[in-house]
Amino acid sequence: MALQNHPFISAEAFVMNKSEVISAVKAYLKREGYETGRMGDIPGVDLAAANEYHTLLIAAQGNLSELEEVSKSENRDDFCSQFINLLSSHEKNPAKTLVLANPDTPLYREKAEKIKHALDDLGIVRFWVKVDGSIEWE
Repeated sequence: MALQNHPFISAEAFVMNKSEVISAVKAYLKREGYETGRMGDIPGVDLAAANEYHTLLIAAQGNLSELEEVSKSENRDDFCSQFINLLSSHEKNPAKTLVLANPDTPLYREKAEKIKHALDDLGIVRFWVKVDGSIEWE
């Protein structure tokens, strides 16, 4: 469950683990008419979702490291690893879209904003999981 009011995170932030992010994304995609399943055989992909026209390859990341006293560079490395691992499954195919799924916190927004143009150029969609489990995408 999302955790709030912890001394290591800012007042507007919340904490979700990776499985909570995946569960929220699954629920959202099922409502949107996608079939979902885990993709253990594709490196960097935690969840795949497909409908008759399109496939989404999703890399999810929780933000429990925001609870721990880790340096910003270690925390940044989590996001960088998520991004690089997802890119390893990239293939030029208009019927497939890569998706980064993260809790909607200021720290993750800042990380994504720094590489926004690259993400947009590569066609990588961002799913922002809100504290109530809803999804905002860009």
